Amino acid sequence: MLARTEAAGFTSLLMPTHSTPQFSVIAALADAAVRSNLTIGTLVANNDLQHPALLARDAATLALLSGGRFELGVGAGWMVRDYTQLGLPLLSGGARVDKLAEAISILRSSWTGEEFSFHGSHYDLAEFRGLPATGVPLMMGAGGDRMLALAAASADIVSFSRSLGAGNSAHDIAVDATLGSTLRKARTLAQHLGDRRSSVELNILAIRVEISPRYRERVREVAEATGLAKSDVVDTPENFFAATAQDMADQLMERRRLTGISYYVIRDQDIDACAPVLACLVGR
Repeated sequence: MLARTEAAGFTSLLMPTHSTPQFSVIAALADAAVRSNLTIGTLVANNDLQHPALLARDAATLALLSGGRFELGVGAGWMVRDYTQLGLPLLSGGARVDKLAEAISILRSSWTGEEFSFHGSHYDLAEFRGLPATGVPLMMGAGGDRMLALAAASADIVSFSRSLGAGNSAHDIAVDATLGSTLRKARTLAQHLGDRRSSVELNILAIRVEISPRYRERVREVAEATGLAKSDVVDTPENFFAATAQDMADQLMERRRLTGISYYVIRDQDIDACAPVLACLVGR
């Protein structure tokens, strides 16, 4: 897959961290680091699945192996299955955000390579020394207002994701991913970023892809399944790429103008489908 990814023109390889069957994230990214020139990273590591001091060590190792091509993506955790399958307590959303804020402080302190102690509500470290790692970009998944505020204060890359307070039905999830919702998240983030606005990159994951002349049929199917208008489905930056290759390239440029999003992620099964879109974007 590494060769396919690079040949298609993609520049990054990111992996999630969940309890679902998947290769070891650290081992797989280490392999990609030494066998490709891709930027590697996590999208995103569930903070509740690993102690941040140990995650910091893994990140420092991958940054070294990749020659500085590693991005650490971390989030507060949202997939209930991670918790039920592993028997972990699922804290309230607010508590998970507070816990992530402490974790970020531990990550940053660990990367100095200096001994430190940390005493918080969720973590307690005494005379701990991490591995030095300078310049590791921190990516944070954020959708709700509190997470957007934390990301604005802490992240180098913000990945727009679900707002867990928006509801769990198919319709609620789809509405939260529409262009209007994404614009609201971008405005909220921009207000928190202030002077940092120009230095933070915006990222989003496209879950569904249909780059072909039959994309209108797929739009109709998604509209019927979610209760969205077809126009809202087509204009959804998160979840859906639906157009011909040239039209999709034009849409991405327009979405960048509207939202500031410049970093799109697609799933591995959509590499070949999206390669023509990349070709249309060359030089733009």
